[in-house]
Amino acid sequence: MSCKQHKSDICFKDFNLNAIELKVFPLTNLIIKKMNKKIIVSSFASLLFLSQAANAEIKIGKGSLTFNAGVNSQYISRGVDQNKDQPSPFLGADFTHPVGDFNFYLGAWTTTQDNVTGSGGQERDYYLGITKSLGIATLDVGYISYNYPGGNVSDTKQYAEYYGKVTLAPEKQPYTFGASYYFDDTGGVKNSSTKLDRNYYEFNATYDFGPVQSQIIYGVLDNDTKTTTLSLSKEIIGVGFTLSYINADKDHATVSNLNKDREYVTLSAKKTF
Repeated sequence: MSCKQHKSDICFKDFNLNAIELKVFPLTNLIIKKMNKKIIVSSFASLLFLSQAANAEIKIGKGSLTFNAGVNSQYISRGVDQNKDQPSPFLGADFTHPVGDFNFYLGAWTTTQDNVTGSGGQERDYYLGITKSLGIATLDVGYISYNYPGGNVSDTKQYAEYYGKVTLAPEKQPYTFGASYYFDDTGGVKNSSTKLDRNYYEFNATYDFGPVQSQIIYGVLDNDTKTTTLSLSKEIIGVGFTLSYINADKDHATVSNLNKDREYVTLSAKKTF
């Protein structure tokens, strides 16, 4: 099964995303492998406890380094279950720094997954990009690399995407509109004579109701899936909770990574430090 159900040439000659290895990952991998459903339940409680801790944001010159941790009741990416209906804890780190009129960002993220044979149950993502605000619009252009340590198929050990995003947020209004486009730098996957997973695009909108925030997303993964997501989010004691309904349809009768159309209801919790 292809791993390309993800979330999205700038040339960084001296920057090798694949060479980035955060020292926390070996320990993270050990922790993640040992986590089971009972520990996942305690993870939600732990996030509530951690929410009482001081903000661990680290200032580096004009930039800042933050960390995030959380758990998903199911890891669903672009309509495809990545962890066999099992909960997935995750950890991440993000660095941001202003560069002239732009904002540069660099980050890493890891979680459990069971959709790539031989990868040891872990996914590691590295990404970088720049953002720019123009009136009510925010532009985001970047590059993301997905890595599956130990994956035994060449196109599932690592792949990457260039992406562009635009978000429109009218001033003093409770809603936003957005669109994203991701282009696979490996040209997608060939299944028989059909190419799939080469492009992913989505449209989204949010509305702030006050007590809760809502979001709707419609995304299409080339010849693979068509996914509609409806979400409600609320922060409780510093932890962000998101309840989602996800409807995923096959975008191709024979080569889609979905065996059949699926529906999911998921809950996630995330704390940013």
